[in-house]
Formats: sequence, structure tokens, C-alpha cells
Amino acid sequence: MKPTDKLSFKIAAGIIKPLINAIVRLDIKDKENLPAEGPIIAICNHMHLFDPIIHIISILPRDSIFLAKEELFRPWPVPLFAILMRVTDALKVPRRGTDAERKEVIVKSLAVLEEGLVLGIYPEGTRSTTGKLGMAHPGAVRIALRSSAPLIPISIYGTEKLKGMGWLKRPRVVVTFGKPFYLPKLDREPSFTKVQQLSNLIMEQLCDILPPEYHGEYSKQKAPPASSASGSGGKIALQAE
Repeated sequence: MKPTDKLSFKIAAGIIKPLINAIVRLDIKDKENLPAEGPIIAICNHMHLFDPIIHIISILPRDSIFLAKEELFRPWPVPLFAILMRVTDALKVPRRGTDAERKEVIVKSLAVLEEGLVLGIYPEGTRSTTGKLGMAHPGAVRIALRSSAPLIPISIYGTEKLKGMGWLKRPRVVVTFGKPFYLPKLDREPSFTKVQQLSNLIMEQLCDILPPEYHGEYSKQKAPPASSASGSGGKIALQAE
């Protein structure tokens, strides 16, 4: 059985999309880079609470399930987000979870990929308060290595303007789809250093489709080139330690 049939969101999308279009001028670029089928991990940056909804809408008609922090599932003080988390079948990620809880998130994430869906991850683990990229957490790398699925960077910018009087100006929000790529195949469990190198590689793909002013922690850091998903997914410069 699939983790979700997504029917609830596809129905709600008919209501949500006009609302989003009333708030922002959405510009979706290079969507042809998103494979029409098959499992893929969407690596996204995060600046506003609305980012996941905009990402999911941008990925439609493909089904996607995003990882989301546990606070968004609470009905208080903002019940709207709790409703949206359930409608979109988001996967709850505990902030300070036990080892068992973290393993459960990975198992559920792999199940999404095994069904050929899009798994959405925010590697930074939280919204950026500055609009610039922060350092990535290791979760995205660990899921990618265990699934062998390709990754695709999907950047967003413009939603950081949705504060104060920005809500009244209907800012332009740009979502850009980068080219799919693979992480290298490692022959043993990677070290902490290796995981960090691979996390840097992932974030560099986001930098490639974001204007320089959003690069933040990665503005001066260059990761080794990733292997294209159109190829065999072979090894790149990074090797297992």
C-alpha cells in the first residue's frame, strides 16, 4: 500500500493554489528538469512557513511528501498548519528525537521513495531568519545513501518578503528546478567528515540555482561536482574513508 494516495491535497489544491496566487506572483522555472516518474529526493531551501506548500504546488502533478518539524502538527496556536500537515501527509520530524524516532523517520522516508514518489527535505532543518542558506544537517545525506535515489535541488526565494507590509505587495516568488544528480556509491558507512562533505555537495547544488545573495554559509565554499542523474550514478571525487 502506498504511504499516501494524496487525494486529499489534490482536492485542496484547487482551493490553495488561487490563495497562493493572490498572495504572491509565482514564477516556476526549469520544471522540465523534474523527472516525470520514479523516486527522487527534492532538496530545498527554506525561508517562510509557506515554502512547503509552494514547493508541493510547484511539483504537482507529481505526488510529493515533505518532512516537517513536529511543531507544525500541533493545533495550537496556529491550527491552519496542523491541518495542512495532515492534508499533505507530511512526515513528522521530532526536534530532539530519540535514536528510535530518527530511525522511524528514515524508514518512512525510504517507504515514500520505494513507492516512486518525491520526498521533500529541507537540509537546513529550519527556516532561515536571514534568507541566506545555513549549514545542512546530515539527514538528507543519510536518506540518499540508503535509498540510492537521485536528488534534485528545488530552490525558492521571494517568500522572505512576506512579512510586515510585504503581505500587501504580492511579491514575486521564484521556484527553480535544478538538474537531478546522484551522491557517490560508498562501500562502507561514511564517517562524520564524509557526511559533512556530501552535505556540502548537496547545498552547492542549491547555490547553483539561487542568486549569490542567498548563498549564506556556502558563499565561498565549493563542493566537488556531483554525478549527473542522466548517467550511471557512478562515483565522483569523494571516496569512502
